[in-house]
Amino acid sequence: MGNGPKGNDTKMALLQAAKKLVGERGYAGATVRELAAASGTNLAAVNYHFGSRERLLNQAILESFLEWVDRVGEMGPVDPDAGGLQQLASRARPMLDFFPEARPGFVICLEALLQAGRSPELKAQLVAHYAEQRRRIGEFVTATSRGRELPDRMVEVAASFMLAVTDGLLLQSLLDPQAIPTGEELAALYEGLAASARAEAPVAAGSGGASQ
Repeated sequence: MGNGPKGNDTKMALLQAAKKLVGERGYAGATVRELAAASGTNLAAVNYHFGSRERLLNQAILESFLEWVDRVGEMGPVDPDAGGLQQLASRARPMLDFFPEARPGFVICLEALLQAGRSPELKAQLVAHYAEQRRRIGEFVTATSRGRELPDRMVEVAASFMLAVTDGLLLQSLLDPQAIPTGEELAALYEGLAASARAEAPVAAGSGGASQ
């Protein structure tokens, strides 16, 4: 087992097996023996490539985090000249449609958050990976003309908001999938907020002018 092509294949097989087992059985349920069996490797491969079962599982979980955020960020065609709420509306429809496929990966993320309380190393990694998620989402935000006009801090705030909405709705969907809004309903909410903001803008400007 070296670091050449065969070694890389073994490492990737172990990571894929870890993602699958953690999603199905939880962190504690993914034993070294089951990881080896699911990946078609041997018991020694886990320690050889990752140092420990925990390090393998942590890396699998963290990769799942970033795979998830990339999928969310890439969803749906977005008009680069649209306003922020209109862009959220464009992403809402495909995002909600993707939820059934996303739930297993989200369960892995929840497992990571639970384990972080017992593992300072994993907690530090999660802090770094959430920062990386915000950075990647920020790139999607600043890929639009409106997004490029935002101060850096507001780009971070927008990224945190998008993560919070997605994570919150996914968490609710684990308990009651029928209770969360559809993509069309969420898009309609954003579009309604955008319309309200446009309608109120002239009034606010007029009030400001009258008071001066």
